[in-house]
Amino acid sequence: MLSFDITDRHVRIIRGTEAHDKIKVQSASTIDLEEGLIVNGHIKDIPKMATMINDELKAKRMADKEAVISISSNLVIFKELHIPKAKGAQLLSMVQNQMQHTMGIADDYSISYTIAGEVEEDGVQALKVLATACPFEVVDCFRKVFSMLGIVLRSVAVACNTITRIILSDPKMKAKMPMLLVQIDPNFVSLNLYENNQLTFSRFASIDPVDYDNSPDYIYEAVNENIFRMFQFQKSRNGDNPIQNVVFYGDTTEYIRLTNALEQMDITTSLLGVPNNIGGYENFEFQAYANAIGAMFRSNKEYERINLLEVDAAVGRTSAGASFAAGVLAAALAAAAVVAGVTIFFHITKNQYNADTAEIQTWLDSPETAQRVDAVDAMQNKIDMVTQYKQGLETAKYIYDTQPVFTSEVIENIDANFEGTTADVKTYTYGSGFFSIICTATDNNDPSRVVANFIEQDIFDNVTYTGFALAGNETTGAESYEFTISFDMRKVEPEVEENAEETTTEGVE
Repeated sequence: MLSFDITDRHVRIIRGTEAHDKIKVQSASTIDLEEGLIVNGHIKDIPKMATMINDELKAKRMADKEAVISISSNLVIFKELHIPKAKGAQLLSMVQNQMQHTMGIADDYSISYTIAGEVEEDGVQALKVLATACPFEVVDCFRKVFSMLGIVLRSVAVACNTITRIILSDPKMKAKMPMLLVQIDPNFVSLNLYENNQLTFSRFASIDPVDYDNSPDYIYEAVNENIFRMFQFQKSRNGDNPIQNVVFYGDTTEYIRLTNALEQMDITTSLLGVPNNIGGYENFEFQAYANAIGAMFRSNKEYERINLLEVDAAVGRTSAGASFAAGVLAAALAAAAVVAGVTIFFHITKNQYNADTAEIQTWLDSPETAQRVDAVDAMQNKIDMVTQYKQGLETAKYIYDTQPVFTSEVIENIDANFEGTTADVKTYTYGSGFFSIICTATDNNDPSRVVANFIEQDIFDNVTYTGFALAGNETTGAESYEFTISFDMRKVEPEVEENAEETTTEGVE
């Protein structure tokens, strides 16, 4: 089996075997890509990409006919969802539908998920799901490349899900949670948050020296900035369970500096170690190939559906869902044929009923008729499943209708509170209806004015402000004041239809 970890600038290849949740690595290789061949995970020259991979496989004698892929792209969307309890194709369909409505994406995305636990909302138990949406066009690029190579592509998964297989397979990692896993690359930073032995949040951020004034320390600055944002995010969503451990892998040249900075915050750091169930890594750097190794583990479909090849993005359903629909249709047609046949038969023979009773009974007792009756029963079972699915969708719709909606109007309402002051927003952090915004001002009276504006506006809940701190501008030397405001989007109550209200009133009378 071949396993590929593909980013915009590198293709890392592992050849190995997987058996009984253990990986044995036989060989490894890396292809460095020129800038622009892959952009945000999208392959711009498919024949050239296939040729480069083919040449490398031949040169390293890595001749296998099956492969799995781990991909990284800032086009991938991550979202935590709360879904009514369901399983299999039904759960996947509900995740797809809620992602499309919540995030406003079309059905040209391949949507996968992992279950991150359970939550209770208004007395109803629901599943907490971490969903990922990857543009179908990105997945299809890799289909085409491996079709040209004559290699059967078994799986395509987002890197946060492939590395999670390594993390959750190592008992030592459980003791470090809540834990932040940070992959460092000169072109991106990937951060995964783990709690209760589950992946609960993921963030992928492309980085560029231009965004940091072409600083030679841009990697260190970018990693520091993104880790701080994750600390703030975790504090806002679960203040009683802060991040205590940060684990690094990938390009770890800045590990010592990062460790020194984080130790001042009482944060423990470490490098990603090799679990006991992975062997054969002695001749290459494990951390560089960790995503590719993780992609080789088998998926547990009871808790996750992370293989993007299983999702038919064109119609927004899995192949399993398509076969289910076809099965229902076939059963319905078979049932209709049976009913029609029996009706016509009795109309024709009703005048000869007595003479033909034995013949009819023989027909009814025949294996063929029994098979058709079984088909009718099977169809009824599937209809019951569809009814149950409909009820689940109605519950999901209610949950969706009551969720806060993040729109441009919300941003406009936030920005309105800064008008007439010297204060401005530096960074936004948003998740599950919660905002945390870091702001700056040149007048030390403006932080309290902005907070007062939020309170008077009366459209956000739980407005929190803990004071400001002096923060000088290193470039100009001018003094400024930095402060943080956090608040919740107000929960939306679904509108009640007029006829529903009239019916309720009549029932009371």
